[in-house]
Amino acid sequence: MDINKIFQIQKKVVPEIVDLLMKRYEILRTISNFQPVGRRFLSNKLGISERTIRTEIEKLRSMNFITIKAHGVELTEEGNKVLSDIHSTFYYIKNLSEIELKLMDKLKLKRVSVVSGDAAKDIYTFNDLGKKAASILLEYIKNDTIIGITGGTTMANTVKQLKSKKNYKNLLVLPARGGLSEELEIQANTIAANLAKKLKAQYKLLHIPDNLDENSLTVLKKNKIISDVLEDIKEINLLVFGIGVAKEMAVRRKSEKSIFERIEKEKLTAEAFGYFFDNLGNVRMQANSIGITLDNFKEINTAIAVAAGSSKAEAIYAVSKFSNNFILVTDEAAARRILEL
Repeated sequence: MDINKIFQIQKKVVPEIVDLLMKRYEILRTISNFQPVGRRFLSNKLGISERTIRTEIEKLRSMNFITIKAHGVELTEEGNKVLSDIHSTFYYIKNLSEIELKLMDKLKLKRVSVVSGDAAKDIYTFNDLGKKAASILLEYIKNDTIIGITGGTTMANTVKQLKSKKNYKNLLVLPARGGLSEELEIQANTIAANLAKKLKAQYKLLHIPDNLDENSLTVLKKNKIISDVLEDIKEINLLVFGIGVAKEMAVRRKSEKSIFERIEKEKLTAEAFGYFFDNLGNVRMQANSIGITLDNFKEINTAIAVAAGSSKAEAIYAVSKFSNNFILVTDEAAARRILEL
């Protein structure tokens, strides 16, 4: 009997077990987010009586999940581990496989994977998202693969969560886009280099900003090193990319006022690879950017989009209308919102 079936039986026969699990999870998560904390704070934050909190704190302490100090309650190393483990079981508790099937049917995608929670609000959901994306990425890596990856915090987290023990032959990792004016840690170049290190692969960098004026881009594309990388990008056969909200990406790109006005006027909802889409998946605008093109994207064998949070729902929906030839890794918040659209 699989674990999903076991959880469904438990929910029917002894639902109080699931209720108790959820209550202790919320206590542990609140401690994790605000530690060190006092019992009164936990009581007010969770809407649970101080007497109940006191009882639960003692039980959690006896299991070595928390430690009680003069300045408040904190999680132990074991508590952090069990908190992450509990979060992973929510896939079965909430029957998220059913949501995945509904989302696949609505978006007509080849594969959908949903993690529990809202990655925009919960670090455990965000980490689970990265773990799931990394796991799926590893499924598709084989010898002689050219891997492309874009920038951003979600991509950086995916690489951070990746754990590979396998040795591959002839892997090449490339940044799929030029860089934006943001922190070094979330630049496509940095993320590509970190991914290559974990996979023991070769890598090349694209030493060019992603938001230069058209004349500057034209000149730089003639540079031999840059033109060679751009030719390699055309050969990417495994891509990991993020999907952005149009307005948020315009901010990240430090776009001019006219860009924001156009986004508002044409009701643009999504951005990917420097292209802006309306809610029907029509490309309405392109930034002065460099790297993978939409024509390249359509020809890639395996593309994995990683995007989460309810605010990303419309953007994910829009990109799926442009092309459904990708795998989606998302969270419960985005999934439920997309199903409402």
